[in-house]
Parts: sequence; C-alpha cells; structure tokens
Amino acid sequence: MFGDTEFDSYSDGGFHPSPVYLEDEEYLDSYGEEMDAESAESMKDEGVYYERISLSELMDQCIIPTLSQAIQTIYPLMVLCLICRVTCVFCFKASGGEGSGRILANGMSFVLGVVGLHLFYQENMIFVIMLAVLVYPLMVLTYCKCHSWTGISVSVVVLVYLLTCELLVVKEAEWHQIRGAQMMLAMKLISLAFDLDSGVVRELPGMWNYAGYALHVGSVIFGPWIGYQDYATLLHSPEERLFDFFWVWKLCASFFSAVSCVLVSTCVAHWLLLDTSFLWLLAFRDALSFRFSHYFVCRLSEVTLTLSGLGAVKSNGDIRWDFTTTRLFHIELPRSLVEVVTNWNLPMHYWLKTYVFKTAKPLGNFAAILITYAASSILHGINFQLSSVLLSLGFYSYIEHDASVRDINKYWLWFTVSISSHLPGTDV
Repeated sequence: MFGDTEFDSYSDGGFHPSPVYLEDEEYLDSYGEEMDAESAESMKDEGVYYERISLSELMDQCIIPTLSQAIQTIYPLMVLCLICRVTCVFCFKASGGEGSGRILANGMSFVLGVVGLHLFYQENMIFVIMLAVLVYPLMVLTYCKCHSWTGISVSVVVLVYLLTCELLVVKEAEWHQIRGAQMMLAMKLISLAFDLDSGVVRELPGMWNYAGYALHVGSVIFGPWIGYQDYATLLHSPEERLFDFFWVWKLCASFFSAVSCVLVSTCVAHWLLLDTSFLWLLAFRDALSFRFSHYFVCRLSEVTLTLSGLGAVKSNGDIRWDFTTTRLFHIELPRSLVEVVTNWNLPMHYWLKTYVFKTAKPLGNFAAILITYAASSILHGINFQLSSVLLSLGFYSYIEHDASVRDINKYWLWFTVSISSHLPGTDV
C-alpha cells in the first residue's frame, strides 16, 4: 500500500528514501470498502491495518514510482560527472597533462560541482561555497607563516563555521538538506590541511587545484571523501580509454546495487513486515530500511565518483576500478561491533582514523576514541539521538577492543606457560 516515494535529506550526503503510503481515500478506492476517512483513521489508531498487497500492486504503487523518481533525481548529476571525465581525458590528451590542460580540468571540476550544488540545493549552495572560500586564505596564511599549525587551524575554523551555521544562521530544514555536502567538504579541507602539515602533500595547491578538489562534481553531493593526492593523481593523469570494460562493469555493478538497496529500503521491507507485525519485528524493519537507505547512498556515491573518472587504483600499469564505500555483508553479518563501525563507511572510517584518532592518540586510546566519535557527531550535525548513539558506539567499541586484548594476553600467557612446562630443564 505504497504511493509515491519521497527522497529526504540524508546525513551522509544525498537523499534518504522513505515510503509514502496511500491516503485514506486511495485505500478505500483500492479495496472498495464503504467507509469514510474518519472510520479508516480510527482503524489505524486501534491497530487495524490492511492486508499485504499483491506483487503486481507493489510493482505499480511502489517499485516503479521509486525507480522513476530516483532516476529523475540523480541522472543530471550523472551526466555532469560523465562530462567531467570526458573533459579531463580530452585535456590530458591535448596538453600532455601540463599547463593549461590541468587548469581547464580543475576548472571544469569546480564549475560542474557548482552546477551540481545548484541542481540539488538551489540558493542554499552558498553556505557550502562560502566554507571553501573562507578556508583557502587561512590555509595559505598558516602554511606560509606557521606550517605545523595548518591542520589544527583549519579544523577549528571548519568546526566553528559548521556549528555557527547550524545553530545560528541556517534554518533547521535547510541545514538538514545541505549538511551531507557540508560534511564532505569539511572532511576534504581538514584532510588537505593535515596532509600539508605532514608532507604527504608537498606543496600548497594552487587556487584552481584547490577549487577543483573541494567542489569536485563526483563527490560534492553524495560523497565519498577522497584525499587530495588521489584527486590530483587520477585527475591529472586519467586513463585515456573512455569506455574501459572494467570501468563500465564497475558502473553497472554499483548502479544495480544502489537500485536494489533503495527498493529494499522503500518497498520490500515494508511489504514483508506489515504494521500489524510484532513490535520487535517493526523495530527490525525500520532498522533494515535505514541500513539499506545508507547502502543506497554509498553505492550511488561509487557511481558518481567512477563516472567522473576517480576511484581507480593503478598497479604495475594496470587500472582496477574497485573503489568501495561500504561492505554490506560485513555489516549485516558482523563478528563484532568494531566490524560494523569500520565497514559502515570505509572512506570516512579511514578519514577519522587518520586525521582524528591518530592526532588525538597522545591523549590515550580511550580519549582518542571519544574525540573521534565526537568529531563524527559534529560532522553529522547536532542531534542528541545521533550523538548519543555515536558516543555509545565509541564507548562499546573501546570496551569490546579492551576486553579482546585482555583475552589475547591471558591466552598468550597460558600458551607460554603450557609450552614452557614441556621444555627440557624447565619446572613451572
């Protein structure tokens, strides 16, 4: 009993699919029952719901509308990403990867990213662009005057900007729409600043390089986070074959996975487990729907990144298009809570571990874990429920890790004693 499908803003960037049920009048039309809307509403309040619809009705009322709206929403961005890839390959061939070719490639990445922001956020895109504009002069100043403080300075300014916009400047509904893009941009800027500190990035990027990376069309809306070195290496030396077989295969596989996940989240889960189900089954259904909406966004981010020409790994002259943002089976069938946390969003896990956890590690493991999850909470937006969940995950992960380390130490001690007791000349 599904109607059209809406796509709500999602915290990891992009949109979260949510089912919209038919109105009372549509229920009555579908089932031919002679009762008024008031009676139907009272039946809902009393826990009386309609039976499961047929597969053909599910197809007409949910699956087809969901696919139609999803494709209408994302195809303009996919076209922009493909234009970016074609432009980069053309510029590389025309200029040999030097001079004006690089400037044009970075410029197109920036311009197409701005167009993508406008398509999804309209005038609210200004809050995303302002952050990128604000940080670059600060990055230049601190890099030239106080090199070792670039990462900390940029991090403080970014966090203050995010909190100020969320709490004081931007309306809650508008911020909820753009916070995914803001999070991706914040992660890029902070990682670039720390890479300048550590020497991973050897020189300060020029203005066009910085703009092209910060607002890269393939990652500016849905993500994922990519490091500046990956962007610079692959964008400035793209694979010359536009339609490589493995590139097409990766696109098709990720797109099919994304479509499957959005259908499970929006249609299948609610069709299998009706509102008349047991309370814990309803909780399981809602959690399942949320997880698959997350997988949808992650797979969609792989599509946009691959279409734009990034996400490849070069090894011994070969190119593998195997960039992955999430591991579904490791989350659905985990062996530990840590496995769920690390595989939920692989690029973000790497970012948090590299630029937050390792930076805070001198304060101790427990403090570093709490700071890491606190940073994740701020990036996702000020929300008490979300923050409490993330901080709880940090605490439970630490307890689980600490307990496993103690168990390993106990086992190793027992193993050492057992072996020693059987060695010649020992008396234990």
